[in-house]
Amino acid sequence: MRFFCSLFSLLALATTAAVAQNAYILSPEDLTQVSAGSNFNVSIGQPDSNSSWKNVAIVIALLNCNEYSSGCMGPAEELGTVLYSGPYDPQFTNEPGTGGLPPHENFTLTIPSDFEKGQSQLGVALFDLVGVRTVHIGT
Repeated sequence: MRFFCSLFSLLALATTAAVAQNAYILSPEDLTQVSAGSNFNVSIGQPDSNSSWKNVAIVIALLNCNEYSSGCMGPAEELGTVLYSGPYDPQFTNEPGTGGLPPHENFTLTIPSDFEKGQSQLGVALFDLVGVRTVHIGT
């Protein structure tokens, strides 16, 4: 996904950071205009599931692609400048226009004022705990 910005482009990609769970970028949309030094909104969604996991943290980062001749590396290889790292607690919302959205959380992030112009990639890494086996402790 690509969107061109007055100072740089963001290419939104999400990565899976756990075996049973993933997170993905709902917004910003492709071709959204953003300037260095400004705030922008990011919405990160997560599939609704009955699986046994607990979100521990999420990292949202921006990688400038100018230094790579063949385009940006994927977020699994390099995330870039961290814009947010901390708790992630996606919820369903009852706000108008959000009826079809999965559980999600919205973040307002700031692009560093000295961030280089050009195509960039927005990447997400999710860290969670997954319960996959039941164990019986006996005497």
